[in-house]
Amino acid sequence: MLVVQGLNGQSEMLTDYKEVKRKRRVNGEHSLSFYLLNTPNVKHAYNLVDERAIIKDKHGDEYVILGVNKRGHYGKSVTAVHIFFDNMMDWQYDLYNGYANFKQCMDFIFNGTGWTYINQGAFATTTFENFGDDTRSSLLQKALNRYGAEMHIDNKTKTITFKNQIGVETEAQFRYGHNLKTFEEDTDMANFTTYIRGYGKDATDKEFMVEYESPMAKAYGRIHQKPIRDERYKTKETLLEACKKEINDVPDTRFKISIVNLIANGLSPLHKFNYGDYVYMFYEKADVKVKIRVIEIEDDPTDQTKSPIIELSTFKELKTMSAIQAQFQQTQKQVQQLLDDGGNLNLALKRLYMNTETFADNTGVWYVDSEDKNRYVHIGAGGLDVHRGLIRVERDDGYATIIGGKVNFDFSVDDHYPPFIDLGIVPDGSWLKSNHTDYKSIQFYSYRHSARYLRVQIACGSEVGGGAAIALFDRDGKTMIYESKNNFPIAEKGVEVNVTVDLGVPTGDLRSFYVRIASQVEGKYTYARVLRKWLEG
Repeated sequence: MLVVQGLNGQSEMLTDYKEVKRKRRVNGEHSLSFYLLNTPNVKHAYNLVDERAIIKDKHGDEYVILGVNKRGHYGKSVTAVHIFFDNMMDWQYDLYNGYANFKQCMDFIFNGTGWTYINQGAFATTTFENFGDDTRSSLLQKALNRYGAEMHIDNKTKTITFKNQIGVETEAQFRYGHNLKTFEEDTDMANFTTYIRGYGKDATDKEFMVEYESPMAKAYGRIHQKPIRDERYKTKETLLEACKKEINDVPDTRFKISIVNLIANGLSPLHKFNYGDYVYMFYEKADVKVKIRVIEIEDDPTDQTKSPIIELSTFKELKTMSAIQAQFQQTQKQVQQLLDDGGNLNLALKRLYMNTETFADNTGVWYVDSEDKNRYVHIGAGGLDVHRGLIRVERDDGYATIIGGKVNFDFSVDDHYPPFIDLGIVPDGSWLKSNHTDYKSIQFYSYRHSARYLRVQIACGSEVGGGAAIALFDRDGKTMIYESKNNFPIAEKGVEVNVTVDLGVPTGDLRSFYVRIASQVEGKYTYARVLRKWLEG
């Protein structure tokens, strides 16, 4: 199903289209193209399909038409880009210079776009020079590359979710003779190396050198990689480990395959997958057995029986098709190191290091603030050691329980003092009682919404022949959030009522509630006392 929304706001459903192709690529193209026939069936909508009109699919995504190619009077070819990328063509006229954490950078890019973002990744602070005076789309791509982030688009909520890596590990399998239809393999060795050197300085400020040769050198010979030159490495052991991690001794391999769609044969796929996911591919004839990542999916969102085309890749860095084919990539990378984000010569070439200094020794890995050496994170076999607040912890629902090393939750529920008691409530030993049939407050409580559930344990009962009613009201005094009724005689010590209220995903806001009691029989007393109250979950 495709729907067009014209420039005049009129929306119409399309028919008689073909060759529908939707492309979705990790951190890349999200587009839609199709050919629309000029038939009587689509006469009502044909002229609405023009430049800058919006195409909507059944998944809730919207695409802005950027290209229309008319083939005589028979029909027209349409190409459209996802509305997010079109919105991000807005210009950011300001410039940003200096260090920026991920939030500061995304705020600079997203403010005023109408889109929001959620950060579910961990990204180191980086520095920018003349970052801005460009489209927000271009700035976003630079930021993704700089931070090593990936994004997922949710058009329904106009939200972008950032992670270190999107996608999940799946059990999906592409196997020749089962669902693997066509197969292409492309190996890029432009950046492949087998040998690297590292240069550091020891505690006496004397330079030392280490070298590492990959086992792949036996097959391919010695191919040199740009050396590591970093005075922060003080021992040969830590520098050697860095060389082993830095060397690019695994050829970048890309597979492009066509999948036999089992739905077309009346079957359901055993395992579903999405772009960014990891899948298994078995192609015995080409001696390929690999766990590999789905980088791009090309499919037809209007017909799930059509076979999708999948691009799988082992690339350490995400590349566009043009980048895969380019043979000057390494040279280009070296040139870019001399330029700032505005394309000008970098006047601070000696500022080579990120705001976070990273190194490893025999105890583990260290992440040290370059401005304050007492602010650091150390990770080793003995555990995680965080100093001076460099930590943030989120629940699985997104609420941050620790921010900057400071606890951001409180499970206590506080009483009002003096006790908040309505007229008509009478103390009776360890009980409070009322013989009114309308609800009367026996106390008012406050708490921070830092947990999912409010729990209250109340003992209650009624005079023989009566009935007890207990309720919790929100702070406005009108909204009832819980109610319980019973007729257990107080002479038999009453009954315990365990109240559980689902507060929803924590917000950290201050909230309050009343505990109230009422009699179900006029003139008969209801008794109650609050035993415990707390937050959990």
